[in-house]
Amino acid sequence: MMKPFVFSALIFCCFLSGLVHGQIISGVVLEKESGLPLPFANVFVSNTTLGTVTKEDGSFTIKGDFPQEIEVVASFIGYFREVQKVLVRSSNSIELKFELSINEAMLTEIELKSKRDKQWARQFRKFEEVFLALPDDPYKSQIEILNPWVVDFEMVKPKGAPNYLIASSEEPLQIVNNALGYQIDYYLQDFRLTREEAGFIGQVYYKPIPTLDLSQMTRWQNAREENYFSSLRHFNLSLILNNTDTVHFGIYRAPYRGPDDRTPNHFYEIGRSIFPTQMDSILRRPLGDGTFRVFLPERLEILHLDRSWPNNYYNSVFHPISWIEAKEKFFDVDRKGILIDPRQLILSGYLSRQRVSRHLPLDYEPKSNFVAVNTGDQVDSQNVLTQIDQLREKPWLVTNKPYYYPGEKGWFGGQMLYQNEFLKDTLSRVIHVDLISEGTIHQSHQFPIKNGKIQGGFDLPAELPAKSYTLRAYTNWSKNFDQDGVFLIPIPVVEKGMVPTKKSMTQEQTLQLIEVKTDFSLVDSVPYRVMDLALDFVDEFENPIDVNFYLSILDSEQVVDFPSAQKLEDALTWLDSSLPEDFDFFAKFPIEYGISLQGIFIKDKKRQDLEQNISIVRGDLEDYGTVKSDTTGSFWATGLYFQDTASIHISALDEKGRAFGTIELIPNTSLTISSSLPDLVYDVVPFTKNDLILDVAEDFVLLEEFVLEESKEIETMAERNYGYGTPTFEVRQDEMEKLTWQMILGKYFNSFKNLNMGESTSGVLAIIDGQSFPYQDGVELITLNYEPFDLESIKIYSDPFSRAIFGMAGYAGVIMIETRKGSRSGPQFDSKFDPTGFQTFQVRGFSSFLEFPKNPPDNRYLSKKPTIFWEPKGKTVQGSFKTRVKIPYGVESLRIKIDGISEDGEAFSKVQIIEIQKSLK
Repeated sequence: MMKPFVFSALIFCCFLSGLVHGQIISGVVLEKESGLPLPFANVFVSNTTLGTVTKEDGSFTIKGDFPQEIEVVASFIGYFREVQKVLVRSSNSIELKFELSINEAMLTEIELKSKRDKQWARQFRKFEEVFLALPDDPYKSQIEILNPWVVDFEMVKPKGAPNYLIASSEEPLQIVNNALGYQIDYYLQDFRLTREEAGFIGQVYYKPIPTLDLSQMTRWQNAREENYFSSLRHFNLSLILNNTDTVHFGIYRAPYRGPDDRTPNHFYEIGRSIFPTQMDSILRRPLGDGTFRVFLPERLEILHLDRSWPNNYYNSVFHPISWIEAKEKFFDVDRKGILIDPRQLILSGYLSRQRVSRHLPLDYEPKSNFVAVNTGDQVDSQNVLTQIDQLREKPWLVTNKPYYYPGEKGWFGGQMLYQNEFLKDTLSRVIHVDLISEGTIHQSHQFPIKNGKIQGGFDLPAELPAKSYTLRAYTNWSKNFDQDGVFLIPIPVVEKGMVPTKKSMTQEQTLQLIEVKTDFSLVDSVPYRVMDLALDFVDEFENPIDVNFYLSILDSEQVVDFPSAQKLEDALTWLDSSLPEDFDFFAKFPIEYGISLQGIFIKDKKRQDLEQNISIVRGDLEDYGTVKSDTTGSFWATGLYFQDTASIHISALDEKGRAFGTIELIPNTSLTISSSLPDLVYDVVPFTKNDLILDVAEDFVLLEEFVLEESKEIETMAERNYGYGTPTFEVRQDEMEKLTWQMILGKYFNSFKNLNMGESTSGVLAIIDGQSFPYQDGVELITLNYEPFDLESIKIYSDPFSRAIFGMAGYAGVIMIETRKGSRSGPQFDSKFDPTGFQTFQVRGFSSFLEFPKNPPDNRYLSKKPTIFWEPKGKTVQGSFKTRVKIPYGVESLRIKIDGISEDGEAFSKVQIIEIQKSLK
């Protein structure tokens, strides 16, 4: 379950409280150095619409209902602004004096920062999402910073603490909010962003946008009221007024428990992890100065009942959800519900979405009781486009070599780029890779996407013509976006005996914030040399930084230097793109969660419905699932998991299990080949250094056949979880003796959540002592025949990546049990499948490929090959990575190439040459 992003309440930190009526603030603004008045300087009460400009003599007067604690701000272009905190009690008049100093740096700066580099653009995008509005907020398209170039960024990476991003600005940010109808001057005081938290403070001056358009005024007024009644301020006001009316909020005590202890069913959780409470049961006390203290010993969970909004936390309610937690178990508010010190609260969920786009001035007062209306906060065409934009994905691949020869074997690794990283669980788990040239697809493969990572390989036929090819990668879902989500890279295939060359080998150098430090040692053994390689990744401050990377080590004499067209830095520019406003989206191609089938059910009797349950069986019940055809008889099934080709049996079944009707499968359509494919212009020259050696597939297969077992202890299939990987949950042995099935199912199985974008699923799959039973209700099968105390282990697979390997049968989750000795006398289950009446189709699955053998045997002479080492899944631990590379004798020089991306989204690339003989001396 996705952890809610915590947004610090500092976003509203302006130290405002308790409005007092009929106050006057007056004073003067002077230049500090000369003592002369500053006419036309801005003076305002922060976070309100109350402000003015100074007269020719520098004087000003502001009238209004001021909070008890206010920040009064004076600013003038070319001068440092001054902020004075003022306590307003019973006095009707307050006199202030401001003396502004000249900001010489601002006056002498002549460079207009309207153009920035790619790194700044990505940082500004993060800044906007935290400061203005989240990407899926309908208000995002209606709010804009008019002078973005004034924002500067700095990445702070303290030792022993998380890195964080700082944003600063010498000038006020000029913002237009067309969603609420305000022009905003935001004087940014502090902005900090970490991976888990974000917060900012500043002084804010609101000016209503003037308009004579009555309909526009009405929309703004409705939007303001809607946001007010959903705000923390209104919630606080309801508390101190002892308001028992819960038309706006549903309130629950929510003592914190880990996400693994929660289920996505709101109603199931009531009385278990959340407990209904009334506003009048929350203790509050007046402090005697117009403020109140609210006591909050536990975290509150709040449903905003008057709003509809999708959430990723519950699948049974469709209201926004917020969480409020008081750091000191209490917080103070004024009589208007305004926080005295916003740092007292931690907000998460919907209230943490309240960026500048939804923030109202604190002197705003609603004009009526709120009634939900369509204010633009509902789903409109622009919001739909924004949501679609967030669902875009694109692969990026890197190959082990920059060019190949006919008859060679190649490998590639890569990752998916997501416009919204949080949605990757719901997006594609199948990548299609084609080798194309001149409008022809020469090879087509499909490989699984595992947690956003990709790896695969290909064999080039010996008869393949030598010329430039293109490696193309895409997902079925990305076909809906035409060429936007397609990865293309030129792959030269060179005639044997020749090598490619370019007239100019100079490549554009880009500033890299990540440095790769290489350390190695070389020793000779009998069959080969051994290199212990250590890679340390550091940032510009020499701090270790964790990265994901791809490592290729080549014989530099066999593989000549050739410019790479696989820069991850260039690929990341796609993240800064967006869909055109006139993009017409139609989801013709569904998301694939495994090998997929598309077909049509044809009835054999007139009275039969075309809507039928279609049963799909792979082999002899190796996998099983049921999908439903629509009113036209069409059906789509996805989630099968197998390699090469399998027999798939398909039929509609009646209530007696008899097959009827006819099934026709529709072939999957390949993506149209673009008329403009990338190309490399290069020459070829004879290879003159020594005998040319190829990466031939048979050599690597031979190596793998001789790999020795490193451990003499034999691990059982049960200990290996029968090859299915690490489970999501495992019930401990001591727990099984105390828990009933009802308790186990309540704790673990209700946490199953179908993240497959509405795809239908079968029931929970049962695996008993390694034997799967996909044709039956797994929960009923196990709970009726076994008791927890009779079992050695209970393992549960519920997250989308761990259960993907089980195919369609594991769509709804998997429970795997290992029985104790003597407990296996339960009922015998016949798992043989009778295909009578089913139609059988031969379906192509994932392409099988030989993973690069990184650990060849210790007792066998290692022959020379161009590719010495290939690691497509490199990952550091505290910034370091160590590996052992076995190098054939005769290799004189190595070319090490590293491409990767840090956890902060910084791409990097490094190439290093190692002369072996020099290193041995």
